[in-house]
Amino acid sequence: MDIERLVQRAEIVRKIRAFFTGRGYLELDTPALSPDLIPETCLEVFETVWYDPHGNTQPLYLAPSPEIYLKPIIAKYKIPVFQVSKCYRNYESSGHIHSPEFTMLEYYTMNADYRDSIAVTEDLFRALDVPSGMQPPFIRLTLDDAFAEYAGFRLSEAQTPAALAEQARNLGIAESAASPFDRWPWDDLYELILVHAVEPSLPRDTPTLLMDYPAQVPCLAKDAPAPGRGRPVCWKERWELYCDGMELANCYTEETDPWKVKAYFEREGELKAQTARIPHGVTEDYWKLFRGFPDCSGVALGVDRLAALMCGAASIEGVLPFPLSAPSLPSRAPA
Repeated sequence: MDIERLVQRAEIVRKIRAFFTGRGYLELDTPALSPDLIPETCLEVFETVWYDPHGNTQPLYLAPSPEIYLKPIIAKYKIPVFQVSKCYRNYESSGHIHSPEFTMLEYYTMNADYRDSIAVTEDLFRALDVPSGMQPPFIRLTLDDAFAEYAGFRLSEAQTPAALAEQARNLGIAESAASPFDRWPWDDLYELILVHAVEPSLPRDTPTLLMDYPAQVPCLAKDAPAPGRGRPVCWKERWELYCDGMELANCYTEETDPWKVKAYFEREGELKAQTARIPHGVTEDYWKLFRGFPDCSGVALGVDRLAALMCGAASIEGVLPFPLSAPSLPSRAPA
C-alpha cells in the first residue's frame, strides 16, 4: 500500500466528479445487488442469497456494471448521468489489469453518438492533466484498418469462420488439438486474432481508439449505416480506447430500438443459461424501457487502470489499497 498513490487516486476521482458535475451530468449511486442482470456471455458474475427475517430467500447478483440501473433513469428523465462505482466480475484473474472487484466510471451523454463521446473523453483527459503518453487527440483506427495493418487482412473480407481460421493459421497462432480452428465460431476466431496479433501491435505512446466493431459480436450498440443498398451491416457504432497497450474504455452509440434490445436479451439470455458457470436472472421486460429511449452514447472506463497509468504503476495492484490475491491450490489434499 503506497500512500502517495492513494492520494493520487483520490485526486483523480475528485477531478472526474468535478468534470462531469461541471458539465451538468447527474451523479448516481445505484445498488451493487440485483435480482436480474443484463445477459453478457463474455463475463461471469458473483451470486449471493438474501435471507429475510421470515425465512424467505432470494438469489441476488453483484452488478458487473451499473448499466442495468442507469438506463431506467435515462429512459424516464432523459438526462446525462455518470457514476463511479464498484463492479464485480467472477472468473477474473488478479494482477496486471484485472481484479474480481474493480472501480468503473460510466457516463452517458444525451443527443450524442459514439463520435461525440470521443470529444467528451478527450476533454476528460485534458481535465485530468494526464501524462504525455496519454494526451489527446486520440488516434482513430477502424477495426477493419487495424486488422489490415497488424494482421495482414481485412475483417470485411473474412466474413466466414473458415476464412478467419485460415488467417489465424497464416499468422502462426497455435491451434488447439482438442478444438481445431475449423470448428470455432467466427466471433471466437476474431477475438483470438485481435488479442494475439492486433492489440499487441497498437501504438504505445499515443492513446488509440479502435472503432467500428464487427456486428457478429453481440452488444447493445447501434448498427453502423450499411455501406450500400442491399449490403449487410458489418459494424457496430462502438469504440475501445487503448493506452500504453492497455484497454481502458468501451463506448457505444446506445441501441434505442426496443425490438432489437428484446431480441438481444432473448438470444443472449438463452445462451447465458446454457453456457454460464453462474446463470442469473434476466429482466424479461427490460426492453420496454427503450420505447422512447433517448439518443445517447455511453462510455465505461476502468478507473483502476486509469489510475495505474497516470501514477506510473506497473499494474492496478499498485493503486489498490487492498488488492485481492488469486486463490492458491492447497499444498496437499486435506486429511
